[in-house]
Amino acid sequence: MNKINNIISVDRFLSIWIFIYTIAYILKIVPYNPIFLLGIAIVFFAFGLLITIYNLNDKSLLLYYFVINFIGKIVPFFLIINNKFTNDDIVFTLYFILLYVIYMQIINDDIICVYIDYMLFIIDRDKGREGALYNYIKKSGLYV
Repeated sequence: MNKINNIISVDRFLSIWIFIYTIAYILKIVPYNPIFLLGIAIVFFAFGLLITIYNLNDKSLLLYYFVINFIGKIVPFFLIINNKFTNDDIVFTLYFILLYVIYMQIINDDIICVYIDYMLFIIDRDKGREGALYNYIKKSGLYV
């Protein structure tokens, strides 16, 4: 496998979609409250955090995983937690996730494989596939 195929592009991660939408919501560009999307993302983050801690080793990227997810999920969650939400927001959440699933089908990528590969990488940076964001941060010299 060549190096470029060993990197998971950012568009493969639902949490990136959620983060971008949340920023747009905070800036009042889009109308639907993403609190439920962030809640789902936080549950998956917590699950991934437990898996990483359980399998922790000297090649794990626990700090990276925690910081990126804290900034991308926890902080936005608390920024909008007090905003009003409606049934339309719940319906939007379902459509948003459905759109992601359809997108992943169109690009012919397996959601489960993407996340398993990524978690394997977080647990041991010599396994799985690294995320594009990590690759960018690593190349910039901000994180080793």
